[in-house]
Amino acid sequence: MAAKKLKQIRNTNHCSITHKRKTHVLKNIKQKITNGKAMIAKADKGKTIVITHTQDYTNKVYTFLTENNFSTIPQNPTKKDRAIILNTLQQWDHIINKNQIKHLTQKNPTPPTLNALLKLHKPGIPIRPVINNIGAPSYKAPKKINTHKPPASQQPIQHHQLYHTC
Repeated sequence: MAAKKLKQIRNTNHCSITHKRKTHVLKNIKQKITNGKAMIAKADKGKTIVITHTQDYTNKVYTFLTENNFSTIPQNPTKKDRAIILNTLQQWDHIINKNQIKHLTQKNPTPPTLNALLKLHKPGIPIRPVINNIGAPSYKAPKKINTHKPPASQQPIQHHQLYHTC
């Protein structure tokens, strides 16, 4: 009896006209995106997505990079940066325990990535660059260092300390 009821539920949910129509529309959109060499990108404001030609998106990013004088570097510096950060953390043994150092460095660092959000509300639809640093070598260590309270000698002078100098 329960198996019969489950079969009825399955058939009614997947065989409804609206479900078939939605699946058909999604398949058409997917086909048009792949055949038209388009892509789905996020907009700058709101929870909006945009379907744009891949070449237009690439040109906007390239234009942004050239106008702001970005240049390529000959080799990937992430391993070198990781080594510098590791050496620095090891020298700060008065702030960071030796056991914490392995948790504050990335095992396999990756360079930060650029994501471009399209500004639909501006003429020409420029981009807003967003840098994702999660895999970068310097992602975890600054969080720990920023939570550390500096010694009393390096703390800023309080208002009441300025007037009570006797």
